[in-house]
Amino acid sequence: MAKKYGDKEPIMKLEKIAKKAIDIIRSAGVEGVSTSSLSKELQVPKRRIYDVKAIMKAAGLIETRRDKTGTTIYWKDKNMTPELNVNTIESKKIKIYTDGLITRVSNSSNEVIIEGTSDEMNIEAI
Repeated sequence: MAKKYGDKEPIMKLEKIAKKAIDIIRSAGVEGVSTSSLSKELQVPKRRIYDVKAIMKAAGLIETRRDKTGTTIYWKDKNMTPELNVNTIESKKIKIYTDGLITRVSNSSNEVIIEGTSDEMNIEAI
């Protein structure tokens, strides 16, 4: 018998975890879902969520954002753009994290466009 994690029998096959995670992430819409809540809902250790997240991210199915509260996962969909995922950050200052380089910053009266070499940039209010 498999070791229990939480109240229910754990899902141990990565394929089953991935299928259920996809359903949850897609249904979360533009709100996304945190890795912690996904782990609790699926009754699996966080390391299994990170395995699934890494595979889906490499396949271009999801995007992630990290902030002070943890990592949130968003399903990539034609109807959901990154702009919808980060509506408003209540702060006068933000910090941008990227694995690549910031190559261009353009600024107009009420918006800033930042371009870079990485496919992902994370934004945090400071």
